Amino acid sequence: MNLPHKNSANSEFQLPDFPEAGNFHVSQLTLAVLMAEHTDPVTDFQRKNIQTWSNADALLFNTVEELDRLGLNYFRREFGIPVWAIGPLLLPDLERETQLSAEECIKWLDTKEASSTIYISFGSHSTITASQIKSLAKALEISGRSFIWVVRPPLGFDENAEFVVEQWLPEGRLRGGDRGLIVSKWAPQVEILSHKSVGAFVTHCGWNSVVEALENAVPLIGWPMAAEQFYNAKLLVEKVGVCVEVARGTGFDVREEEIVDKIEMVMGESERGLEIRKKCLEIREFLRDAVRDEEDYKGSSVKAMHEFFNAALLY
Repeated sequence: MNLPHKNSANSEFQLPDFPEAGNFHVSQLTLAVLMAEHTDPVTDFQRKNIQTWSNADALLFNTVEELDRLGLNYFRREFGIPVWAIGPLLLPDLERETQLSAEECIKWLDTKEASSTIYISFGSHSTITASQIKSLAKALEISGRSFIWVVRPPLGFDENAEFVVEQWLPEGRLRGGDRGLIVSKWAPQVEILSHKSVGAFVTHCGWNSVVEALENAVPLIGWPMAAEQFYNAKLLVEKVGVCVEVARGTGFDVREEEIVDKIEMVMGESERGLEIRKKCLEIREFLRDAVRDEEDYKGSSVKAMHEFFNAALLY
């Protein structure tokens, strides 16, 4: 990754009120934070936002206590109010205009071996540059693995122009054959991630995508773009152990060799890959147990919801 040298001055830092989160790197800060001033709109919004949080009676988070206890305890300490983890809450995957229906997608995935296919999507809003698209395409060709890739128009693309995916891909086997599906703009993500043939997810680390992947024990290859995605990736790599990070943002050219290395690290038989896949299975059980509501067992999120409703009734 095109990052400042790890030993360069001021490249790493800790949050004074959250040292247990570990070291942060300047490359994990969004442009809005790096450029923040006392009067800029984003800083002003966040100042008002945090004030609203501090005036709340309680906070609800779409996460699971066993997965995210470090962050949840931070908010409990800082705000001194009840903080409940009530996830995972999975939004319905609404059908959109697409060249690939869920049925067609499942039919194609059914032809692939278990855990053999890479799913690539940077969410419904994020996208990478044209040069990064080409590097990713070359990496997929080199890897030889099956894939489904949701390609959105690259940064700087004219919104009024017709978007033809093939125009942005290098010449080669990636343009044809049955090894991969290249989909324009949107694909049925929940159905894809829940299929047994999917063995890794190249993702921007948006929280909804993360939860959908972990619900299905799919290892993550992180490429955070904006907002909280950098911190999500940090949590998933350093604390949870279900992700490797391949890149950060769009301000550099990523090398296809590095992408291939991370794909093989996650999907191959290396010690790290085996550890990640084992951890994904453990996290899936955490998520499932959290919402179990049985006579002799109440999951952590079920208990949290009961506490929330009881508190609301008393209030």
